[in-house]
Amino acid sequence: MGADGHFASLWDSGMKPRRFLVLCLAILTGVKGNDGQGDHVTCDPNVHIVGGTLTKSKGNEVNSVLKFECPDTQYPFPVASAKCSRSGHWFRSFHRHITPTCKAFRCPVPVLEDGMFLPVNTSYGIGETITFECYDGYELHGSVSRTCMKNGRWNGTTTVCNSGSQHCPHPGIPPGGRKIGTSYGIGDKVEYACNGGLALVGSSKRECLESKEWTGSEPNCQHKNSFDSPEEVAAAFTASFTNMLGMTRTRNAKNSGTTARKITLSKDAPLHVYILLDASESVGKEYFNDAKKVAENLIDKIASFDVWPRFGVISYASKPIVIANIYEDSESSADDAINLLRESEKATYEIHGDERGTNIYAALRKVFEIMVLTRVRFRSSWDKIRFVTVLFTDGKANMGGNPKFAVQDIKNFVENQNKSEDYLDMYAFGVSADVDKVELNELASQKPDEKHYFTIRNTLELVKSFDAILDFTTIGDLCGVADESPDAAFRKRYPWHTMVEMMGTGRCSGSIVSPSWVLTAAHCLTDGKNEVDVNKITVNVGARNKLYKVKQKHLHPKFDLGAKLRENITQFYDYDVALLELTERINFRDTDSRSICLPCTRETTRAIRKKFPGTHCMDHELEMLPTPGPVPADFLTYEGKPEAQKLTLAQVTIKTSEGQRKACEANALQAPEYKNVSHVHQVVTERFLCTGGMEPVVEKVSCKGDSGGALFIQKKRRYIQVGVLSWGIINVCEDVAAKKKYARDFHINLFKVLPWLKEKVGQIITFIT
Repeated sequence: MGADGHFASLWDSGMKPRRFLVLCLAILTGVKGNDGQGDHVTCDPNVHIVGGTLTKSKGNEVNSVLKFECPDTQYPFPVASAKCSRSGHWFRSFHRHITPTCKAFRCPVPVLEDGMFLPVNTSYGIGETITFECYDGYELHGSVSRTCMKNGRWNGTTTVCNSGSQHCPHPGIPPGGRKIGTSYGIGDKVEYACNGGLALVGSSKRECLESKEWTGSEPNCQHKNSFDSPEEVAAAFTASFTNMLGMTRTRNAKNSGTTARKITLSKDAPLHVYILLDASESVGKEYFNDAKKVAENLIDKIASFDVWPRFGVISYASKPIVIANIYEDSESSADDAINLLRESEKATYEIHGDERGTNIYAALRKVFEIMVLTRVRFRSSWDKIRFVTVLFTDGKANMGGNPKFAVQDIKNFVENQNKSEDYLDMYAFGVSADVDKVELNELASQKPDEKHYFTIRNTLELVKSFDAILDFTTIGDLCGVADESPDAAFRKRYPWHTMVEMMGTGRCSGSIVSPSWVLTAAHCLTDGKNEVDVNKITVNVGARNKLYKVKQKHLHPKFDLGAKLRENITQFYDYDVALLELTERINFRDTDSRSICLPCTRETTRAIRKKFPGTHCMDHELEMLPTPGPVPADFLTYEGKPEAQKLTLAQVTIKTSEGQRKACEANALQAPEYKNVSHVHQVVTERFLCTGGMEPVVEKVSCKGDSGGALFIQKKRRYIQVGVLSWGIINVCEDVAAKKKYARDFHINLFKVLPWLKEKVGQIITFIT
């Protein structure tokens, strides 16, 4: 038996490799009763763990699974789970004399060649800190000091003392580990192993390349019961996944230390994602259903990137069952895959019946078989396709072949297609205290400065991890992305919003549509007769309120506030849109800001998960402003007294059907400026969208200073601007006696001014026809 508590591989009569997990704890006496049909075997109902809690899947019955839980700074000793045997025992003989106890994690001893660290102990308790120092002639790389964390791992990065005299830098030695090999020239190799029963995750062998990099991923020696925290999982997975996408992360993202991939996905490149869900008996129905929700969340997030993903979903126990086939157009889109996970009988835990083994080999082999078929199915785009597998398991493979052989089949297949390892990313998530870290580590990719293998305490922390994974607010420059966390500052929730201030004239709102351009209302940039000088305009951006100067202003050429003075109409707001070109690009990182998506653009086509090319502007309008309405939408409004105004969200509906629109527009004649207007269409043209009203609920209306702000909708986690707030009938914010029942707002419909938008920003935003 190995140090990890597993027997070596055995072979059954069919010569299939098997592994048997030894689950042993304290000696407990079996209890036999009589059910009238012979002896009824049960296990001791008084089993307990000192300092922790336990659960039983089937009470004290045979085959009931016992799981221990400890506080997050401790682990169950000597094992984390057990199963009631037919002999009436929870534990095997060599653990029956040990009382189950929750023990505190301790961190292993660091190893530093050509240097020293203090203090020196045989192990370190949570919160203890060590400092490192290199000998003369060596340069310290990595962390100068490290602190033992609650999961029994050191924070920071591996510390090394590098002489600079060899081709590759010193590869480092993980705490609790040892290294064989001291030559670091091209082609030289080093090997790693762990001490004291610790599990090695990462690469056990690494080779020095001509590029002065080491192959594989950095090794770590971990306690077999330690876990990755949700924050660690989210940061490492996001870093690896976005590195594969070729995207940058913002200043707020945790530093992952990753280096750039040699090959990254271009925009709209094909991405094939396979998700494998464990449905074995040891997992249980609750875990399986939680894992399905995690898969839905992951699919939804991946589909929001500027790639063209297809999804395959497989559940597995004794055999695999395909829930969504990546090969089929009707099953492989994000929406189709999510719907199948929610509605298909194949996505139920019960579909596996009594066949409840854990055959990871068969699941991965099914992925391999589907990949082979896709070689023909997607012949035209094959050279560009990237592959991702995401495996969820509790780490108890107990039947079928050794899963690492299926992994090797997949890797060999990709390599034989003249694709480098950059075209394949294999992630493995082990969710339980019984995960065999060494075995599961072999099922994940090993890439420099990246992590593809994770162990998570339970499904609750799995859900928390994936809620934080691929946080769009820290990734790239995707339009229409917002921080929707409950504690986010208001401006971070709507990061495109700006304040446009005209010295001596007033203030309006605006929206960022690209790093150099802000969209607002044209009437804001005039004093009634003349346009405001650009030198008197500043734009307040982001939660940090950074001010930007304006290089040029571009009012719509057909906007003319006094166009109908001869008709005794003092203010005419048709084509009330303008663009401000800034003197410098907005730094989204430094300002906690983002651009909002515009309709009929390539970026928005991908945001709403439509084909590009292949989707037209009319498709956007039908999707965003459907009839009959009304269509839920929002804008931002300033409430309160001028000296203490607060930005809030106004939830409204856009009246899109003919009847709704006419009723809404009719109120325009209640505006004081239009009391002599005989027909509403003299002031409300087809270029306006109307919001507000009292039925079925009272909707918010705008206040002074809101003009120029975005009227936006939400689709697929992204925000899209459909209008620019132009004018309101009654200023109910200042006139307490106003007839609020007539209050309505009018917004310029961006679908009606697209030619002008394309003319001005078509070089930086790709518009569709």
